[in-house]
Amino acid sequence: MHPAGSAPAPSAAGDGVEAARVAAAKAVEDEMERTAFLKIVRAMRGYAVDAADEVRRWEHNFARLPPAHQSLLQHHTKKHMQAYACVRANEAFFTELLTSFSGDDVPPHLRVPDAARDPEAHASVTPGDAEKVRYILKNLARDWSAEAAEERAQSHGPILKELEERLYVPKDPQAEGRYPPRVMVPGAGLGRLVLECARRGFEAEGNEYSYYMLLTSSFILNHCVHKGQFSIHPWVHSNNNHTSDANQMRAVPIPDVPACDAMETRLANGGAMSMCAGDFVEVYGAPEQTNQWDAVATCFFIDTAHNVVEYLTIIANCLKPGGVWVNFGPLLFHWADARSYLSGDELSVEMSLADVESVAESVGLRIVKREMRDSLYTADKMSMHQTVYRCALLVAIRAEK
Repeated sequence: MHPAGSAPAPSAAGDGVEAARVAAAKAVEDEMERTAFLKIVRAMRGYAVDAADEVRRWEHNFARLPPAHQSLLQHHTKKHMQAYACVRANEAFFTELLTSFSGDDVPPHLRVPDAARDPEAHASVTPGDAEKVRYILKNLARDWSAEAAEERAQSHGPILKELEERLYVPKDPQAEGRYPPRVMVPGAGLGRLVLECARRGFEAEGNEYSYYMLLTSSFILNHCVHKGQFSIHPWVHSNNNHTSDANQMRAVPIPDVPACDAMETRLANGGAMSMCAGDFVEVYGAPEQTNQWDAVATCFFIDTAHNVVEYLTIIANCLKPGGVWVNFGPLLFHWADARSYLSGDELSVEMSLADVESVAESVGLRIVKREMRDSLYTADKMSMHQTVYRCALLVAIRAEK
């Protein structure tokens, strides 16, 4: 019997049961992660088949034209051959990317299997997953090409300027006894904004939920060691709004700046970067994230929320008193039309910019700057169609708690 008023000591059997429960939960989580991962691997492996099918559609429709009309467009035969070559170049990039996740140093649940050992390696890829792979190519051009420098200057530029003006970066952290400011970048995509924060001496952490983005950013940040190491063709997949075939087929060299070279000079002075995989709400809504960050930088992010109030509450909670929230982007709410392509009842609360500002103030984010700026997004600069958003640049200071 246990002494009166004392709690029973934990038994070895009880410890074993709890350990088994934790291990089982971890195994289930890893299996779910593995399933999602393999779906993306198969979509990337299926890229060339899907893209070549589109080119064959062009050939089929060209062949249906009357001979007299074909004679006016004889160069289209050459264009089709060029398109196949562009697809092969893009395929080579994805092959290198997947190969980088096949080594023994990769965690088993994130290791790319040999296609010959994957029973579903040749399973058909859904149109949605095929489009996500094509979207990666456009995002690579946006984040990692010299061609998109102007676009990044429009969106990343204002954020970086505000961070540099509002946060002190010690020139010699050890001598000054001060750590570099910690900057969180949720919705980090392919990681360029995170890298640019680190280059400026911040301790930057990117957060991303999409495995499409996480795999690609990991490859770019850790395995691309030369400027222009790859040439991709992000605009080959559509015939719309091109001024010439050459513009449509043109190669876009990536990366314009190898991450290892970009970081080399700042690492010695305290700049650092990391990427955190997971859902923003689950990761940064945890109690241990309270008062941990000097700044949160959101770029084309807050409209990805099911509930923007939740996002703003978490941002306010993560910031230290006096910390800075810098936001840039539109309010194109991602889940607003989810019922058109998802069977479930997805929560989506759409808000005006005035509502966003009001809620921010209510949760302790005092707006000190509000400007409207135009910005391109994943734009082909040579296209006849470019998407330009009227974006809100918001800067807020976390109130003292």
